[in-house]
Amino acid sequence: MEAKVPTNHVRQSNFELLRIIAIILIIAHHIAVHSGFEYPTEVVSVNRIWVQFLQLGGKIGVDLFVLISGYFLISSDKVKIHRALRLWLQLFTYSILLYVVLVVFVKTEPYSTKKLIESLFPLLFSDWWFGKTYFVLYLLHSYVNRLLLSFSRAQYKRYLALLLCIWCVIPTFTQHSSDYNNLIWFIVLYSVAGYYKLHGRNITCKARTLIALSAAVIMLTFLSAVLFDVIGTKITFVGKSATWFYEMNMLPVLLAAVLLFIGFDRIEMKPRRTVNTIASAAFGVYLIHDNSYSRPFLWEKVFNTASYSDSKVLIPYTLLLIVVVFVSCTIIELIRKYGFEKHYLKPLEKLSGKLSSLGNKIAKQKIFDKL
Repeated sequence: MEAKVPTNHVRQSNFELLRIIAIILIIAHHIAVHSGFEYPTEVVSVNRIWVQFLQLGGKIGVDLFVLISGYFLISSDKVKIHRALRLWLQLFTYSILLYVVLVVFVKTEPYSTKKLIESLFPLLFSDWWFGKTYFVLYLLHSYVNRLLLSFSRAQYKRYLALLLCIWCVIPTFTQHSSDYNNLIWFIVLYSVAGYYKLHGRNITCKARTLIALSAAVIMLTFLSAVLFDVIGTKITFVGKSATWFYEMNMLPVLLAAVLLFIGFDRIEMKPRRTVNTIASAAFGVYLIHDNSYSRPFLWEKVFNTASYSDSKVLIPYTLLLIVVVFVSCTIIELIRKYGFEKHYLKPLEKLSGKLSSLGNKIAKQKIFDKL
């Protein structure tokens, strides 16, 4: 028996607000992991603990992005070619633009024709691991949906239990899983969100309870790092593994993300244009600030974040950077979206229509039947 999917095509501002929170958490994480902070395991300092606190939110943010996508895409019965093209063009635009601006003009590193050519193929050569994995997930999602919608509730539960055991529970205690990769984990998250959309929305917990539970899980996860820091002053390898539970497939991170996700679903919020507009720039904010050329440019040359490692102003300085990066990248993305993208949307629609027709013709051919 196939599950029926409730559909809602209106952008829900509660989830859009959650998307904004997710990208802010990711920016904070990137400050922590890409700034070059180095702290000896023999000393537990306020700044070291603060950097670890910033680091925690990033993987929660990644999980939230995929959960939100799974929640809405489970209602889709096919890949929208124009949407896939828009996503690819967004990746392409920032890949080539950031290379030209930062390497050719700002001269952050020596010019290379090879790297310029590579920037023309972001899905092959860029280090936007999230962007590339999400793009593949989008291309596959209608086929994943066919599998998920064919399950009975009991079958879906067994399917999720197996996935979570292999790619979440076991890695949490061993940091090892069989053939682990980002795409598999995204499919796990997608499946979790799909189950909630199809079978789990009868949960009676209030939004504030779920959000409070998420905050508690986050705080306990953070305190585990502090505890490992303290033990690490005596046992070195423990200190080096202080952020053991911080990865996106660790049970505490998944639990925090799911509770926060469900909590925001419980929030009754009227559509707010400002929230929806800002949230629409979230993916662009990621692409801009975490490109392989913009990353060292921002954290090492512009903000020189590592020089504040032992500074008394590290906490307010990093908070300021989160705001500056979020606001500036949001403005850039909105300029791209409303100043440039709108001019090629109609040609893109025509191209997607032709590609869709071509795909249908190919599908009708009995090429594979002859093999």
